[in-house]
Amino acid sequence: MRWLSRAISIAVILVVLGAAYVLLRSRMPATQIGQSFRAWALFHDASRLAVGSPVRIAGVRVGEVDRLTVVGDFARVDMRLLDNTDIPVDSWVTKRAESAFGDSYIEIIPTSAEEGAPTARRLRSGEQIVHVQEGASTDTVLRAIARAMPRVDNGLQRIHDFALDARKWASGGLKERIVDADHWLAAGNLDQPIEAVDRGMARFESGTTRAADAVASAKPQIVSFLDRLDRGVSSARSRMRDLDTSIADGLKSARDGMDRIDPTVQQMTDVVVAINEGSGEDWKGTFGRLVNSPKLADDIEDVTESISDAVAGLNKFKSWLGLRAEWDWFSKSPGFYVTAEIRARNDKFYLIELEKGPIGGVPADQLYDVEHATSLVRVQTIHDSLRYTFQFGKTMWGHLQLRAGLKESTPGLGVDLLLNHGRLRFESDLYGSFTHTPRLKLTAQVAVYRSIFLMAGVDDLLDSPGYLPIVLGNTDVPTQFNYLRYGRDYFFGATLHFDEADLATLIRTYGALIVGLLK
Repeated sequence: MRWLSRAISIAVILVVLGAAYVLLRSRMPATQIGQSFRAWALFHDASRLAVGSPVRIAGVRVGEVDRLTVVGDFARVDMRLLDNTDIPVDSWVTKRAESAFGDSYIEIIPTSAEEGAPTARRLRSGEQIVHVQEGASTDTVLRAIARAMPRVDNGLQRIHDFALDARKWASGGLKERIVDADHWLAAGNLDQPIEAVDRGMARFESGTTRAADAVASAKPQIVSFLDRLDRGVSSARSRMRDLDTSIADGLKSARDGMDRIDPTVQQMTDVVVAINEGSGEDWKGTFGRLVNSPKLADDIEDVTESISDAVAGLNKFKSWLGLRAEWDWFSKSPGFYVTAEIRARNDKFYLIELEKGPIGGVPADQLYDVEHATSLVRVQTIHDSLRYTFQFGKTMWGHLQLRAGLKESTPGLGVDLLLNHGRLRFESDLYGSFTHTPRLKLTAQVAVYRSIFLMAGVDDLLDSPGYLPIVLGNTDVPTQFNYLRYGRDYFFGATLHFDEADLATLIRTYGALIVGLLK
């Protein structure tokens, strides 16, 4: 029966131990109940964090670290939080330490919306807290101090060496130089330059006195000049009034002359009408029969058309005079041209052009040898002047023209393609530029109304764009030279052409008017 009593004793002990466990377990907090809300964040440094480390909001524990893993260069910290945890999606998370050498814990810092602002979305279970504020750990600070100490020690050593060298130089070389400077001043080496400056100031004062005297003596001459200018203006106004009277008298005389020839013109009109209609006796002569002969009129018209076609074939492109304006797109500056194309024969011509543009005249290059320099200094001087074009051209293969000579004051070649009797023109020019790369300019022109052409193209196609360094110096510089752009640029503009017929009309009209005004 001993084994029975022993079994009963063991059973009693087990029952007591089970009751004690149930009692203790009921007294312990349930750390796993209600912690199914998950969140995670990425840290650069997750040192002193461990699985089970607290997660707190405003000092209150709301969960614990569930897992630590490495993701690339970051440490992923997975957290298990209470189910009722309310975290805005734009909240911050940081790592903090309870003491200098103790373990760390995770602190979540919820964001608070401003008054009147919409409520931010809440973090869902399993989402990442993207805003991370890395906290400084004691190990990080100690390692930073350890890395900085050798540099501080090296800097202090350099300061010490510099102080020793300065003490040696002050006690030796500095004293000798001060003594030498005192001897140099005692020898009077500084007195001579001071005396020279004093003499120069005396000469400058004398010059200013003479200039003041010259201005005082020139004052009567200036007054006399202004008087003469006033009398000249008065005389010019009187002559303009006389000219106005002369013009009015001339126009009145012209009107009277036209009135006198009106009867003659009317008689000629009556004669022509009689010849054309066959009335009266005027149509019976030879001239009347010729005018009213349909066959003769058809023959004359056919011959005229044949002669016109032949002449048009021989002289397809006529001489002309043009005015052109261009606007560069990137440099934002205008260019103006006066152009004349003179044809000596049907297949040969001369192109003459004057250009006033934003790049000024042809730069003058100079090389200077600067002391202690390893290379020469190149200086370009640009003057605000015209550029000239004079080229000889020849028509090849119908509509193709070749040109050679000077283009904008530099050697150049050109090729033109003329279509639709010259109303559509394609031009290309190759000539000198600021750099070693030649300047290539392509232009397209189209006639939109008789003598008016619209144009567009690209300039300096082969050269990369840039800006020349401008040294203003002590002289006035034109506004367009405040900065000077060179290289590839696009432009557009318009051209006004005057051919031989237009020039003849202008000369007859305005020439007669000028002659009438001068009489």
